[in-house]
Amino acid sequence: MALQKLNVKKSELKEDSPVGADAGGKRLALVLHKGSVYAIYAVCTHEGCDLSEGSMDGDEIVCGCHSGAYNIASGKADENTNWVHDTPVYKVTEGPDGALSAEI
Repeated sequence: MALQKLNVKKSELKEDSPVGADAGGKRLALVLHKGSVYAIYAVCTHEGCDLSEGSMDGDEIVCGCHSGAYNIASGKADENTNWVHDTPVYKVTEGPDGALSAEI
């Protein structure tokens, strides 16, 4: 895994509002949740919709297309949305200037 700089600073994120970012050729959805930043692969496993255009429900990011839900910390698909499968998550670090990076 390599550390990839993201085009987003933590200060630009709003609590529980997903934002899209690209890192190492992957599309990510970043979420500031309870003070921590999470990164999840942004391509829904159902039909490829962008999770960064979804919403949050508790600890889950919910796809805006067909409501598939994933835990933002583990990438585990919610058992009640059995049309989606687990998806990767990535560790996020914040640099001294507030810039975010993800281990891809």
